[in-house]
Formats: sequence, structure tokens, C-alpha cells
Amino acid sequence: MPEEPQVNPKPPEDKKVKKKGGVLGKLQEMTPDKEEQIALVGVAVRLGIVIWSGFCLTLAYIDIPGFAKQTFDPTFIASIFTSTLTTFGVQAASKKGGNGVSKEDLEKMLAANSQGGGAYQTIRVETPIKIEGAEVVPPKKTPPKQP
Repeated sequence: MPEEPQVNPKPPEDKKVKKKGGVLGKLQEMTPDKEEQIALVGVAVRLGIVIWSGFCLTLAYIDIPGFAKQTFDPTFIASIFTSTLTTFGVQAASKKGGNGVSKEDLEKMLAANSQGGGAYQTIRVETPIKIEGAEVVPPKKTPPKQP
């Protein structure tokens, strides 16, 4: 009598969940929060733009063996490079203040405005918003008109 082939029962499945491969799978392992994942992807994209634009600027000014020197106006790429760097908090230093006006120039403008009676008023906004020097005038209460 021929023997019946024995069917082996299924081996017990591992309780481990299959991990997704690739960059997105690793990103999901690192941070399960979707907002953090989006933030990390955003940083990676900005970093890629900085590296790309820095490489293009390098090609515009330096002759690298194996690469022909490029003859293009690098102004646009330089603006992309600097604007992307500012998203990381890196700003170019200047001799003037952060807004392009030196302290002396600002004092001269304020003195000229206050002397001429000026049609302009300087308003300083701070966070949280504070309004100083403004008088609060309650609205006038008028009696209702009789029909």
C-alpha cells in the first residue's frame, strides 16, 4: 500500500510585522508622527536644494577637471541658494542693521519726522501685541430715537 504524502502543518507565523523597505519605511520607523515625517522630508528637500545650488554656483566660478566651465548668469541660482539658507537661519552679514538701515540713519529719520510735525507716525509692534500711548475713548451713548 502506498503511503499517503504527509502534509506538514503550516509553520507558526512570526509575530513580527513585516517592515517596509526603502527610505519611506525607515522614515516611518524613525518617527511614527505624520507631521514629523513631513518636517523631515521638508528639511531633506531644502538641504538638497542648497547642495544643488551650491554645486551650480561652484561650476559657475571654478573650473573643475572633468566639467566644462559654465557660462551662465548665476544670479538666479545665488538667490535660490541664499533664500534656502535663510530657511535654516543662516543670513549674510552686512555692515548695516538687519533691515538695511543703520542705527544712525534710523535716528536721523525719526528726528526729521518729529521736527516737521510729520504726516506719519511710527508704530512699533511687539509680540505679544502691546499698544502704548493710545487713549481709550468710550463710545458715546446716545438715547434711542423715538419714532
